[in-house]
This record gives sequence, structure tokens and C-alpha cells, in this order.
Amino acid sequence: MFEVCVPATSANLSCGFDVLGLTLDLFYIVQVEEREGFDITISHVGEGESEIPQGEKNIFVQAVRTVWKEAKFSGTGMKAKSRSTIPVKRGLGSSAACVVAGVTAGNILAGNPFKDDVLMRLATLLEGHPDNVMPAFVGGFVATFLDREKIYFKKYDFFSDLEMIVCIPPYQLSTGKMRKMLPQCYSRRDVVFNLSRIAHLVGSVAMCDREGFFAALEDRVHEPYRGKWIKGYFEVKEFLDTQGLGKVIISGSGPTLILFLRLPWNSSVEKEIRKIFYAAGVDEIQLKKVSWVNTGVKVVVS
Repeated sequence: MFEVCVPATSANLSCGFDVLGLTLDLFYIVQVEEREGFDITISHVGEGESEIPQGEKNIFVQAVRTVWKEAKFSGTGMKAKSRSTIPVKRGLGSSAACVVAGVTAGNILAGNPFKDDVLMRLATLLEGHPDNVMPAFVGGFVATFLDREKIYFKKYDFFSDLEMIVCIPPYQLSTGKMRKMLPQCYSRRDVVFNLSRIAHLVGSVAMCDREGFFAALEDRVHEPYRGKWIKGYFEVKEFLDTQGLGKVIISGSGPTLILFLRLPWNSSVEKEIRKIFYAAGVDEIQLKKVSWVNTGVKVVVS
């Protein structure tokens, strides 16, 4: 028996569309027990408990079988129990966490035929892009791209003194739907805008330059379009900018927002943020302080 633990991830970080990702301290944990025969069962509790399939359509199970197929492994019986604190379809990498856990567990059950680079490639092909997958594997702040099925990435430590608040609304948005909201073409001006910001943002993280990081958290590729579907996004953005408190980003494709704050989170700021969401039609908003984590997927053998 063994346990696989995978952290949540926030992709894009504003200007880094499909490129940047950050690992957060919310987790998908699955306990796996090998059994005789070929039957596979999985049960799930926690976030998504009422909506995550508990059979062959489960993303974790599909990822396990993908590894077995690649390894030409005939398979084995498996009993899995998962639990999660990662909200589903909220832009915090819940599906990527399941995929990374699945390819990791599948590889162990098959006798570890593959090294990490193969598992990373398989997980990326399943997920569609590497910005959530790679931080889930290696932890930290990650810049990554896929070229001819090879994953390239650079990992950086993130700021130790930056306050992060996730704003999780009660509604969901699918990644597929939110991708359809984006234009097919962009102006040269907008492309240069984003290229300059992403270069400055990564450099600021590498050099521990907080104000450079704040300055670079602007985007013209996805947030202006996705923001129209996320209640309160533009209002929160204006409030933080006007007060000089920090910046807000859309986590992944949303609807979760992440506040990056210059000063510690306090009750007066929380009250104003809640008022903004309430005025925008969000009666219940979960505001949670989170931290980044420097480790990705972990396996514990019991």
C-alpha cells in the first residue's frame, strides 16, 4: 500500500498564459492498494465528492491506465481511496493533480518502468498543456513549455513574504468553455505587452524583487476576456490598484481569483472584498489564505 499526495496549482499568473504555474498548499491525496485480479475501485471524499466519477471515468484511473498502456503492462487489481482539499473546476489544478497522481501510481504498480520525464510527458498529453502539470510534479514557481513531446521547465523559489488570498466562488467554469472565450488573433501591441511583462515577472521572481513582480502582473491575452465571466473580478482589480494594496489574478481559467498583497491580510480589507463580491452578485465567497510549497508530488509507502 502507498499514498500519493499532489498539491494544487495556479496556472498563468496573469501574463504567463499556458507558461507559468505556482504550487499551493491544497492537496489531492490518494491511497492505493494493489489487489489480486484486475478489478479497479476508487472512492472519493472531500472537494468534488458528489461529482467526481468513482469508476473507469475517474481521471485518476484513466491516468493509471495510460501509463499501463504505454508500458504494455497487462494491469492489476487496485483499490484506491482519494480525498481532496482542491476545489473542482475552479482554476486550481484539480484535474492536473488527479492526472499527476494517476501516472505516478500507475508507474509504481507497473514496476516503475518509466523515469520522471516520461511521466511528465504523459501527464501533459492527458492534461493538454504543462502549466499546471509541471508545478504539480516539481513544486515551486515554474516556467515551462512543450516542444515535440519534450517538456522544458525552469523552477524558481517564490517570495517568502508575499500574502496570498484565494477567492473561491460557489460556481464553476470549465476550462474548455473559457478557452473558447479567447480571440484567435492578437495585435502586435498586445503580444509585446505580454512578452515584456512575462520576462519582467520571471526576472523579478528570480531576483526576489517584489515590486517588479507586482508591476508585471498585467495581461492582455486572457484576463480581459475571461474576467467578463467572473463576477467581481474587475471591481476587485480596481479596488486593489486604487488602494495600492496589491494585484489580483485569475487562477487558471477561473473562476477563482488570487490576491497578491503588499501587506498582511486584515479584517478591514476582507470586509471590503466581501462587499465587492456581494455587490457583484456573489453571496457566498470563500476567502482563504494560502502559501506556496516547494515540493510537488510525494509518495509515501506504508
